[in-house]
Amino acid sequence: MSIFKRISDVVRSNVNSAIDAAEDPRKVLEQTIIDMEGEHKKAKQKLLESMTLLKQAEKQTEKYKKEGPEWEFKAMAALKAGNDDLARTALSEKAKVDAMASESEANVTVSKAANEGLKEQIIGLERKIDEAKGKKDELIARLNAADMKKKQASMASGGSAASDSTAFDTFDRMVNKIENSEAEVEARQELMGTSPAVDFELQKLAKAQAGEDALAALKAKMGASSATPAAAPAAAAGGSAIDDELAKLKAKLGG
Repeated sequence: MSIFKRISDVVRSNVNSAIDAAEDPRKVLEQTIIDMEGEHKKAKQKLLESMTLLKQAEKQTEKYKKEGPEWEFKAMAALKAGNDDLARTALSEKAKVDAMASESEANVTVSKAANEGLKEQIIGLERKIDEAKGKKDELIARLNAADMKKKQASMASGGSAASDSTAFDTFDRMVNKIENSEAEVEARQELMGTSPAVDFELQKLAKAQAGEDALAALKAKMGASSATPAAAPAAAAGGSAIDDELAKLKAKLGG
């Protein structure tokens, strides 16, 4: 993964986290710059390690290149001594070190190219960090200006500089909440049968009807008493328990 890809991932991660957590954009920008500088430091460390390995590979290559002629010299000495087998062994070792020297030299070439590319990336990253720092200052200045305009607009509309909401807004929200709760209770009661208003009217009608019934009964009783006065003793004799007690009390007083 390239340095710029990692930086892009870091910035995207920071922005997404800021949106999810509703973080202060100033802190996000500051942290993003810190993360970018951290990636820059890692890249320089990686370059240092790669250059160290390159130096070791170059030394190893030079070693293999020196060993090749030495084995060739040994092979010639063996031939001079008339020992063909020993000469063959020396030439075989020369072939091995020559192959290792070629492979090591190829690796050195690749490593050099990689290191040069890494150096260019680091230079580009340093340029990007400088640009990001300048852009950060610009964005924070714009953000501060926007916050100031927001506070001024809030104060101009009668709001508080410290908060967009006022005590009046809070009070209105509480009133609306209470009214909504009352409306919900009435709606539930209507679904169950009657509303409080209807129930109250029904109770009034019931009380009125009870009063009318009592009045009608009293009128009927008074009409019957005036129409048949002679029947009163008989009614008292066969009347209710109250009439019986009344008759006993009258008798007692009369005696």
